[in-house]
Amino acid sequence: MEIGKPMPLLSNKGKSFQGSIVLGKGFILTTEEAENLIKKDPRNKDVIFPYLNGDDLNNDSEQKPSRWVINFFDWDEEKAKTYPDCYQIIEKLVKPERQRWKIDNRGNEIVGTFALRKPLPQKWWIYGEKRPALYNAISELDQVMVIAQVSKTLAFTFVPKNQVISMMCIVLTFDDDLHFGLLQNSIHQSWVQKYASALKSDTRYTPSDVFETFPLPKIPDDIKSNLEALSKSYFLKRKELMQRIEIGLTKTYNLFHDNNLNDGNNIWLKKHLQKYDEINYSEIKDNINKLRDLQVRLDNIVLSSYGWSDLNLKHDFYALEHLTGNDRTRFTIHPDVRKEILKRLLLLNHQHYNEEISKSSYIKNKVKKISNKNIEVNSPKLF
Repeated sequence: MEIGKPMPLLSNKGKSFQGSIVLGKGFILTTEEAENLIKKDPRNKDVIFPYLNGDDLNNDSEQKPSRWVINFFDWDEEKAKTYPDCYQIIEKLVKPERQRWKIDNRGNEIVGTFALRKPLPQKWWIYGEKRPALYNAISELDQVMVIAQVSKTLAFTFVPKNQVISMMCIVLTFDDDLHFGLLQNSIHQSWVQKYASALKSDTRYTPSDVFETFPLPKIPDDIKSNLEALSKSYFLKRKELMQRIEIGLTKTYNLFHDNNLNDGNNIWLKKHLQKYDEINYSEIKDNINKLRDLQVRLDNIVLSSYGWSDLNLKHDFYALEHLTGNDRTRFTIHPDVRKEILKRLLLLNHQHYNEEISKSSYIKNKVKKISNKNIEVNSPKLF
């Protein structure tokens, strides 16, 4: 094991997923198109679902999908044809895209050779990546935790499970306040900012890099209930603020990280509030400060969960080295403390990894390998 490199943890495996890769614009419908198809034949509701993408997640105040999508799951073509209205749309718009020919270096089509890998051209009515493991994993949950795959906010939230979630969202198989608090804090954010890949000035939250390697704490009983209550308060305060002035997560955290907000110098907020007669700048400023206070308290209680109360997080506005441009300043923990936390998290990752490897080796020596040849494969339970 290379020193300094985080290792994947078995305890985190199968708990985070990229959303569905639809692979074909023809699958996607406007709200009007979806409503007309369902009005024409109510059966079409069986294969038409809300479609949540990263933009909806970060920019809608209620994280509601702005579009819909046709979903034939892993059905064979004959079954898909039993919904002719939707099938014909996919046949017209997706099939030609999926079955286009490969082009050689001279720009000529290579007849008989598809451009896309098998089975994408052969099963053109099915998504490129259906993510059955994802939808099976969340089928028993009341709601599901999601985060935009690419953003600068690194904001987790909860959404309804009965929808198709886009590849631009990362889904975590948690529906509880406790795990929301364990991820929506500066300790986890520091880990993500250190080990995630970047896209321009944004961070790319990839499960394999930043969640599967992240060592969650073993929470003492005397801290657990307080952490749950504080996490819930944070989520509800943020939700209340967003819906009060109809802004999404991106705009919310722009205000959260603005060190000029308290001086009354946020021009965007002043302009935005002109449409609300009963809401003034001072009210929103106070609510942002309450959210910051909750963030401080949440960070500190998570730090206590790790047993690291010897550290002083020193929350304030700091310019972060991994960011560029005019928005480098964040309300966060002190850079020196961040480095110490990252060092401790890496050591904890190694400790958890070694413990899991030892335990796994022991189990493998005791249990026979189970054959998968007789396991029946079904459609995702969620749908």
